[in-house]
Amino acid sequence: MDSVFLSIIIPAFNEEKRIIPTLEAILLYLREQPYSWEVLVVDDGSQDQTFSVVNHWAKNKEGVRAEIISHQGKGWAVRHGMLQAIGAYRFMCDADLSMPIEHLSVFLEQITSDYDVVIGSREIDGAQRFDEPLSRHLNGRLFNYLVRVLLGAPFFDTQCGFKCFRGDVAEKLFKKQKIRGFGFDVEILYMALRLNLKILELPIDWHHNSDSKVRLWADGLAMLLDMIRIKIQNRIP
Repeated sequence: MDSVFLSIIIPAFNEEKRIIPTLEAILLYLREQPYSWEVLVVDDGSQDQTFSVVNHWAKNKEGVRAEIISHQGKGWAVRHGMLQAIGAYRFMCDADLSMPIEHLSVFLEQITSDYDVVIGSREIDGAQRFDEPLSRHLNGRLFNYLVRVLLGAPFFDTQCGFKCFRGDVAEKLFKKQKIRGFGFDVEILYMALRLNLKILELPIDWHHNSDSKVRLWADGLAMLLDMIRIKIQNRIP
């Protein structure tokens, strides 16, 4: 198949325990849809059996594949998947599937109308957050405040792990991506703003997972340094 309507890219690092339930839920949904699709799991050099578990599960499942890269960070895994995908639309999806997959239809409805990028948001009107610790929420709000002040980005939630791109837009943005860790979301959206792309922030339901790979202070500091890099470099793609 030379192309498909939708590619779903799932970055994964040490996800052997929860990746299969996520894939089963996604495939159950996709098999009911009228469009063509592919699912690409990108293993970010896991230290567990994530890659072999996905490979074994996907053997007889058309449209699902896994690739493994050296461990460099979530951003680099997403970049790899976006550039390997062949979909006319490319959807980034967290491995814990903290957003109900049924929300995908709203992303596609919006991006096929008049948008270049549609991002999930846990903060705008209509969004719902479930079981999130207060410390994580406050940390997220502080980071978002810094993003808005330092970079002038008008978004209320840059870090949600569910984002949809037109295929040609994904190719352009992710080829220019430099940041390899969690700060890549900000870099991608900053480049999209500088290109005057049409971006929609879409409210979602989001369920906190206690096994999250995000380390509040260490990753928060790294993302802050990434923002400073973006500001200083002031890259024009």
